[in-house]
Amino acid sequence: MTNQHDVELVAENKIGIQKNKRRIFELEAEVSTTYAELMLLLADIEENRALLTRNFTSSFNGNRAIAVDNVDDLFRSRLIMIDSLEPKTDVEANFQTMFSNMTKIDQLENRANLNGKLGEIISRVQEVNVMLQSINTLIGDSNESVVEQTDTMISENAAWVDGELNSKMNAAAASANKQGVSANLERLEKLIEKSHVAEEEATAILKRVGSVTKGILESGEDISRRRDAIQADRERVIANQRRTADMIIKA
Repeated sequence: MTNQHDVELVAENKIGIQKNKRRIFELEAEVSTTYAELMLLLADIEENRALLTRNFTSSFNGNRAIAVDNVDDLFRSRLIMIDSLEPKTDVEANFQTMFSNMTKIDQLENRANLNGKLGEIISRVQEVNVMLQSINTLIGDSNESVVEQTDTMISENAAWVDGELNSKMNAAAASANKQGVSANLERLEKLIEKSHVAEEEATAILKRVGSVTKGILESGEDISRRRDAIQADRERVIANQRRTADMIIKA
């Protein structure tokens, strides 16, 4: 016969189990919400990365290419102007050659500085690629863990179907159930705390992403303004080339 202690323990376990069931339900909703928020946050971050790539392409392959071409054309025009001089004395001839060399050195210094900046840009891009590779490795490791978990659960589920789960139930006792209820409560309390931390971290990241997005959009607008200025310079460079061409021979 079941003694009074066991009856009270069964009733106590039933209440504890129902309380844990409520905690599980509430935690399920919180975890699900956090997951959805994190996925939306990831989408925002991916959108920012796409915007950054657009800004990079516009600034580097667009604005920089035109700006560098403007400077190169101006140096060529300078060399044509110097070459078009008509020295009448050895002093003037020496000046022409000296000034041509000086202009070529200016051009080489400018190109060397540009190469230095280009090397720095390439180095930073490589750092980004290394970071992206580390992220891909992290994703791969996470996926592998899920695959291993799947394999383990398939074997366990097969054992349950084959009677292991029924055997566990048949061997159940009120005292063991109480230990299980307590263990479940302890695990739930840790998960609830972990979920709260994850929610706080997601909120903090969301604020930073919002600030970054604002900065990226402003940078895009600045790049567009610079493009307009560089293209305006291009018109002036072309005008300068036309005047320089007249120094060679009138059309």
